[in-house]
Amino acid sequence: MSKIIKFALLLLGALLIALIVRTVIAGAYHTSAPTVTTQKVRVSAADLPQGLLLRDDDLGWKNVPVAEVPPNAIVADAPNAVDLKGALLRRPAASGTVLVADDVILPNAPGFLAATLKPEMRAVSVAVDDVSGNAGLIQPGDYVDLMLTQQMDRRTESPDLAVATETVVQHVRVLAVGSEISRPKTSDAPDANNRARTVTLEVTPRMGEVVSVAARLGSLSLALRSFATASRDPDSSAAASASSASQAAPVWAGDISRALRELPKSRAQQVSPVGLPPVPAAPRTVMIYRGSESSNSAETVAQGNGGAANGVPPLPTVPASH
Repeated sequence: MSKIIKFALLLLGALLIALIVRTVIAGAYHTSAPTVTTQKVRVSAADLPQGLLLRDDDLGWKNVPVAEVPPNAIVADAPNAVDLKGALLRRPAASGTVLVADDVILPNAPGFLAATLKPEMRAVSVAVDDVSGNAGLIQPGDYVDLMLTQQMDRRTESPDLAVATETVVQHVRVLAVGSEISRPKTSDAPDANNRARTVTLEVTPRMGEVVSVAARLGSLSLALRSFATASRDPDSSAAASASSASQAAPVWAGDISRALRELPKSRAQQVSPVGLPPVPAAPRTVMIYRGSESSNSAETVAQGNGGAANGVPPLPTVPASH
């Protein structure tokens, strides 16, 4: 056998061995590769009541076996995944429940605002400015109190009753801010030039009447309430707030300002500055006639007593000379 044939056989054997080794290694690699058995899906982070406008704290992620992932579930990193922030929850959800697209109504869906209203509730809008609207930081889904401030100076002569503030509605849900019915995607403060001038609230029919009258009486301000409540059920929290609102007394100007409380009610109550004696009345010179003689006498004459001073009877009228 020639050297060329031996060299060719050795080369062919080396190629076969390399091919076998490569096949064995590739098979071992595919065997050790992990198999995807779970998917990360959107779940409720707490017990959520029906009709809730979802926010970030209400949502979480959970690894669920692929075989148990329901249809229309919100899968992490999936293309065109639905964003549930600001959506309305159609039905109650226990903590850890997998949320699907059919469980919510998205803010851009037709009739979202009407669907947001609970049965027998109404939507009423109030005008706000940068101050009364908390500088545009109130967002849909927040809960607020509505305060009425009135100028009473035309209705009373008492300075400490010149201004009054009272809470007319408590614990009402914000449905929309301007034309926006969903919370912004970022936490940045809105542009001052784009701040809304109206806020739409969810109220009972009776509350709607109260808000309409209050808007004519004075200026309305919104007070943002904390989300840290004992119950996420808005019905129970609203009932407790309504009972406390009916017992709350208004706050008057005199309750806040000590200067108004101590302001004299009339000129008769005014006092001299501290450390200075009262200013005496200016003396007046009186001409006294005794027959053909006359003399000057300085006496203090009190106003309004016909010339009498300190209880002294007035001078007699001088008879006309004949």
